[in-house]
Amino acid sequence: MAPANPVQTTSALTLRLPGHDDTLRLGRTLARALAAEAGARTLLLTGGLGAGKTTLVRGLVEALPGGDAAEVSSPSFNICNMYPTRPETAHYDLYRLEQAPGAALAVADDALLDLLETEGPRRALVIVEWAERLPADVLPPDRLELTWLPATHGRLITAIARGEAARRVLDATAREVADLVTSETAPVTAADTATQAPAARNDQANT
Repeated sequence: MAPANPVQTTSALTLRLPGHDDTLRLGRTLARALAAEAGARTLLLTGGLGAGKTTLVRGLVEALPGGDAAEVSSPSFNICNMYPTRPETAHYDLYRLEQAPGAALAVADDALLDLLETEGPRRALVIVEWAERLPADVLPPDRLELTWLPATHGRLITAIARGEAARRVLDATAREVADLVTSETAPVTAADTATQAPAARNDQANT
């Protein structure tokens, strides 16, 4: 028999981030939730150049213990930056890697695969930008996926939790940033699509 008052968990939500400070705030909130949940230590980020992925990572890393000693930047050229946080943070950026299925994993060193497979409380926090370039079969069952959507103003993000631990992270995050949660969907306009298109590449852009 089902319990009379089943626990409600959040598996997906959309967030509207009006400005830069809101992106940092979301990152700080995710830091607290992820640090408290050893079973969900993978954060996958998908979005166009300049979407705000690295800004979110900066807010997240700086909010973790030890984050004040970290210099957060996009690891586009060296693929991975390691930050001396607790838990340790591995920040990957797969933008420069081949887009063919599985090619990103082949080019990235084995450390990424090892990190994705590692379980337990000592596991590092793994953040991957341009995560759509990873094959699905290497992803851990518990993970949080953030996707930046086309938006005319500010930023619009969908967050999807895969697995129970990730759902607890998303629940905790949703409670802390309830004012940012929205029922909006992405506008479908030529201008918005153009701003998110991979063809609009600029190696100096802040991802």
